[in-house]
Amino acid sequence: MGLLFVLLTISIFSSPSVTTSSSSKPEAEALLKWKTSFINQNNPLISSWSSLIHQNTTTAPCTWYGVRCDDGLNVKQLNLSSSRLNGTLNYFMFSSFTSLTHLDLKTNDISGGIPPEITYLSKLLFLDLSGNHFSGTIPPEIGLLTSLETLRLNQNQFSGSIPASLGNLTKLVYLRADDNKLSGYIPQEMGKLVNLVNVNISFNFQKGPIPATLGTLTNLSTLYLYQNNLSGPIPPSLGNLTSLTILSVYMNELSGRIPDDLGKMKSLIVLMIGHNKFTGSIPASLSNLAKLEILDVHENLLSGFIPPQLEKLDSLIELSFSHNEFSGQIPASLGNLSKLEQLYLNDNLLTGFIPEELGNMNSLVEIYVVENRLQGQIPYSIGNLTNLEIFVLHDNQFSGFFPETISHCEKLRYLTLSNNSVMGPVPQSVCNLKSLQILDLGNNRFSGVLPQCLGNFSSNLQVLDLRLNGFRGNIPATFDQNNDLRSLNLNSNRLQGSVPWDLIKCRKLEVLDLGNNMLTGTFPHWVDTLPELQVLVLRGNKLKGTLDNSNNKTPFPKMRILDLSSNEFSGNLPKNYFKNFKAMMGVNGDSSGPLYMGRNSSMSMYQDKLVLVVKGSRRELERILVVYTTMDLSVNKFQGKIPDTIGRLSSLRFLNLSHNSLTGGIPIHLRDLRMLESLDLSSNKMVGKIPLELRTLTFLSVVNFSQNQFQGSIPEGGQFNTFGNNSYEGNMGLCGFPLTKSCGDDEVSSSPIPIEDDDDDDDSGFFNGFTWEAVALGYGFGSVIGLGIGWLMFHYGRPRWVIMIVERERFRQERKAIKTPQVEVSATSRAFRRKKLSQVSDVNFTMSF
Repeated sequence: MGLLFVLLTISIFSSPSVTTSSSSKPEAEALLKWKTSFINQNNPLISSWSSLIHQNTTTAPCTWYGVRCDDGLNVKQLNLSSSRLNGTLNYFMFSSFTSLTHLDLKTNDISGGIPPEITYLSKLLFLDLSGNHFSGTIPPEIGLLTSLETLRLNQNQFSGSIPASLGNLTKLVYLRADDNKLSGYIPQEMGKLVNLVNVNISFNFQKGPIPATLGTLTNLSTLYLYQNNLSGPIPPSLGNLTSLTILSVYMNELSGRIPDDLGKMKSLIVLMIGHNKFTGSIPASLSNLAKLEILDVHENLLSGFIPPQLEKLDSLIELSFSHNEFSGQIPASLGNLSKLEQLYLNDNLLTGFIPEELGNMNSLVEIYVVENRLQGQIPYSIGNLTNLEIFVLHDNQFSGFFPETISHCEKLRYLTLSNNSVMGPVPQSVCNLKSLQILDLGNNRFSGVLPQCLGNFSSNLQVLDLRLNGFRGNIPATFDQNNDLRSLNLNSNRLQGSVPWDLIKCRKLEVLDLGNNMLTGTFPHWVDTLPELQVLVLRGNKLKGTLDNSNNKTPFPKMRILDLSSNEFSGNLPKNYFKNFKAMMGVNGDSSGPLYMGRNSSMSMYQDKLVLVVKGSRRELERILVVYTTMDLSVNKFQGKIPDTIGRLSSLRFLNLSHNSLTGGIPIHLRDLRMLESLDLSSNKMVGKIPLELRTLTFLSVVNFSQNQFQGSIPEGGQFNTFGNNSYEGNMGLCGFPLTKSCGDDEVSSSPIPIEDDDDDDDSGFFNGFTWEAVALGYGFGSVIGLGIGWLMFHYGRPRWVIMIVERERFRQERKAIKTPQVEVSATSRAFRRKKLSQVSDVNFTMSF
């Protein structure tokens, strides 16, 4: 009886109303099993996915987060997008979801591959796996999901080829596989997907031709194939896609001519075929695309004239023909494109004038006609473009006067006209452009007095570039407080007077270039308080006074380029400045930041330009590397010694203190300028020896110690073995290589270099195992000198100093061979090569101008 009671009790409490039958709820169990595989099982969004023992088994899992069921309580949809799921599909039991029609897992952290078991989802209509970390190949089993209408695999890391089995998905309407690592060819079988409306396979590594079979997809509305490695021509069959609204194939390797058949695509709104290798002319048939709003063929090899028939495209908003080889004139008929907002014609071979009719394009916002051969006067009708914001005309042959009607373009933000021949005064009306951020009129023939209104122009102005003109008078002294001026370049004009104190209001100023004018007065010490100043150029003026009396405790915290040469500055060198040039000490270096100055601002379309004398040559920098550091105080009247504090500037690359009246010796602390490439101390009154420690400056390619009173032996080894006689001339007390005067001898030796005694062996390591490869390595660090010497060797024969190196090394090795076994000489040679190759591999960056 007792046993029977126990069995009865168990039977009662085992009722199906409180337990779960594994056969009745397989979908719920499958979801729970999948959940246990997640890295973040405690995800609050799926907290409703819990044990069925505490839930109503009739409705579970239909009431769970993201789960939708049909009338028979079978799971029909899993909508789990942006649900913070972190796991794989390896533990997803596809066989438990035979009624599933909709699987949305986009924007999660799911990784791994797509299991072949996905074929169990035979009723699937919608599959979205985008925005995850899926990898591996797209399994061919996907081609068995023949009911699929939407397939989104974009923004993952899928690789390999697109499977040809996708051609079986004849009901497919939307296909996205963009932004992956897919390679191989686009399968011809895609031509079977006759219901396709949208296709996007961009941002991959697809190669080969565009399949001609795509021309059968007459329902296609958008076709995105951009940024791949596709090659060959555009198949003319694409002209059959009369429903296509967007065709984007830019940034591929496509070639051949643009087919006339594209003119049949009457529904086309966007045609982007730029950044390929198309040749020939623009087919006139494109003028049939009446709905076209964007026509972009930039950066190809297209030539011929711009078709005047394009005036028929009265819906056009953007026209980009830049970076091609178009010639002839800008068609006046383009003036009929009244809806056009962007016109890009830069970097072509266009000639003639800007037609007056362009003034009818009153919707224009941007005009780029940079780097052509356009000439004549800028038309007055430009003033009709009241919506114009960007007007970029630099590097042409424009002449005549600048139209005063430009003041009507009140929305104008960028105006660049540099490198032309425009003349006359800057019209006063320019100051009415209150929205202007960039005004670049450099390298023209402007003249007259600078309008004082340029000082209080507007708080929006960030760049004022008027260099290389004929302006005269004083620099404006009417700058607004809290202005946004970042770059002021007035180099190479005829400006007079002093540097206006009013510039102290420009607290965001990074570049101040007033060089090559006729400025007078003393050094503007207040300028060292500008917290963002990186470039200060005052060279070629008549400024005077001392620099070493600044009271600022932290002057020039971001200074990178200081050029005060060719003035009348006197007194001692500014040791206080040397102590505080933190940007020259390497403490502000940031490898993750912008490479060029100005790239971290809204002025990315403007590059700061600078003219400097570097390594004895005049160099015009079209843009300034942020790591470019130079100090030029040459051709002044500085006196006294070079302060030891200069050794703190460990990131300094070019140092010129020549043509002053400096005395004392070369500071040993110069050895700490480990990035130094050029050092010029010539034409001073300096004395003493050239420190041996300078041999450690492995980037040094140019030195000039000439016209001083140095004495003693010239250091040997390192870069010093690449410098010629002209680096030392005018120092009667110097001796040793490369001079013909031997140390310890008062006369010039015309015989081969004698064998030196054993005491000199300490410095002979550089030449152990000497080869021309070693000379080449030395030139590698001093490319300018190396190339120059190489040219001289071939043009005039072997230079005498090179012959001296070889002869000296030969005598040393012969003597070494007497007292050292040959195996040791070979070991030394191998060690030398390893050391030099190691030095070369350690070089991350070398400036060689």
